[in-house]
Amino acid sequence: MKAEEIRTLLLQLLEDSGAEWTEAGGCLLFRLRRGGAIWEMACRCLDGRMLAYGRYPAAAADRTQALERCNEINCQVVQGGMFLMEDGRAAFRTEADLPDPYDAAARLREAIEYNAAVITRFWRILMPERPNL
Repeated sequence: MKAEEIRTLLLQLLEDSGAEWTEAGGCLLFRLRRGGAIWEMACRCLDGRMLAYGRYPAAAADRTQALERCNEINCQVVQGGMFLMEDGRAAFRTEADLPDPYDAAARLREAIEYNAAVITRFWRILMPERPNL
């Protein structure tokens, strides 16, 4: 699938879910919420794939400790990877391979849902001062 086809499909999924979104830096941005946790998801559509970045709302107070925690999380997840962005916020990246439109919508949902599950599962580790789920 071409990037524009993937973007159109992702926009349809966001519209169907009622999510409000914006666009910046080549990404579609929207917020997710579970329990007391609220974070931003950024999705970049490329030819043949979509990258989803779940981004925590605040920078880590201690960069070294945050990197250790990212490594701890990466040892437990099956797909994707946790890292620190330049601004000190943790982010988790997942990818959906989309070679054709046959099951593309399901693959997009799965990548975003897996990303959200990791963000919320490890919320307390990376955002200890924030509300627990």
